[in-house]
Amino acid sequence: MAKTTGRFDTKSSRNGGSDESKHSHVELGTTRSRWDPDAGADFAITTVNVPDRLDAQEVRARASADAGSPSVRRFHRDDVFRAIRWAIAVLVLLVLGWGGLRLAGPVRDAISPRGIESQISQALGVPVSVRSTEVRLLPSPRLVITDLIGHGGLRLPEITVNFNWRDAVQGLKRSAWVLGEARVAPAEMTGEQALRLLQSVRGASRLSAAVSTLRFESVAFPDLALLPGRYEVVVRRGVGQHDFDAVGVRQLDTPGQMELEIRPPASADGAASFKLFASQWLASVGPGVAWSEATAQGEFVATRLKIDSFSVGARFGNFNGSALLGQEGGRWRLTGNLRSTDLSVDELIRYLAAPAGAETPSAPTPFRGTAKIDLALAGSGSTVAEVLQRAIASGPASVSGATVAGMNFGLAATQGGAVGAGGLTRLSDLDLEAIGSAEGLTARRLLGRSGSLRVVGGFTVDRQLQLRGSVRSEVASPRGTAGADISLGGTVMVPTFR
Repeated sequence: MAKTTGRFDTKSSRNGGSDESKHSHVELGTTRSRWDPDAGADFAITTVNVPDRLDAQEVRARASADAGSPSVRRFHRDDVFRAIRWAIAVLVLLVLGWGGLRLAGPVRDAISPRGIESQISQALGVPVSVRSTEVRLLPSPRLVITDLIGHGGLRLPEITVNFNWRDAVQGLKRSAWVLGEARVAPAEMTGEQALRLLQSVRGASRLSAAVSTLRFESVAFPDLALLPGRYEVVVRRGVGQHDFDAVGVRQLDTPGQMELEIRPPASADGAASFKLFASQWLASVGPGVAWSEATAQGEFVATRLKIDSFSVGARFGNFNGSALLGQEGGRWRLTGNLRSTDLSVDELIRYLAAPAGAETPSAPTPFRGTAKIDLALAGSGSTVAEVLQRAIASGPASVSGATVAGMNFGLAATQGGAVGAGGLTRLSDLDLEAIGSAEGLTARRLLGRSGSLRVVGGFTVDRQLQLRGSVRSEVASPRGTAGADISLGGTVMVPTFR
């Protein structure tokens, strides 16, 4: 298995002797070798793994690296810092939650039914009751107040108070509920209830300053004849002011537009002032005319409505005047006046003859001229509705450029009758006494002149424009006076003369 070889001698001499070979040829992890240095020249054991110097250096380097490797620790420094940060965050959340609960307590009390009752009662000066309150987040954040019952049987079924999150956060900081616009669901109220609310408007200024607008979406006043239909009512604070000082009323169920601006009374026994603006408006008072424009201003209390001035206009002319409606001894009375200086008779006839909603025809009419009227308004009744139904406007009227087509009154007078007296009559002057009412128009003491022709008489026009009446035409000459009595019939668009 072994034999003498020259290779061992050469290697031994290269290593510098037996001492160097003794230190460099060590088998790690075993007992000291029994190798005899004196027998090195005789044989070599080739089956033993003998490392050289490079192998020994690699082993020592690996052992040194293993000795210097980091040891496993249970808590690392980054873990400690992370735990501290979480602890601080939890502490901050606890502080915020505790502070939020303390701040939200007053807000929760303020929006409870008792809190709302207290706030509204103090602001309006009258006791109210609230059935329930609720904060709803969808579709937008809002406070909903259900069934607010006030003095005199006033009931508002639902009030919605809108707010946003920014205002809510500010409210929490101040421990106060910050609100936006308050909207009242559709409701009905009597005139007395509406007047009580109006008198409470200035007191409502004591509500939160953040409530800048109170909006009644749709209100009906069943017992107010002057305000038929439904209206949107908006109460606003003045620009840059703390007080609610203006109430806007807009009619909803009408083809045209009607708006009222009302200033609440300054005291409990004071009068509220108003201004009216309208266009294409069918008024509840007077003839059934859709006025192209209308304005009015005045004041009112529970038992009196005073219209200092009003003006209405249509394509046939303009009217202006004043009126006073008041209660005396349990009855209502109406007084006032109505004037016009440019009433076109033929345009008025065209307008009245046109079907509702249709365009006014342009066909010529049998009566033409420009009227000037100055009428007095009067009426009385146990209710306002009865007064308006019975009201009349009466007074003198004159027509310049009066023309009657279809009858020559001069020819009829000279020949003694209307038969065969067709033609045209122009009158230089036409005066009469006019009486207008819900039944129609009555003309009395009619007197028309044109040279030697004189026409006297009277007629009526009902709501269906039926014409009834009689006139007498007379022509004076040196030989005497010739005359004829003529009956009027038909309609104002197609009159008959007999």
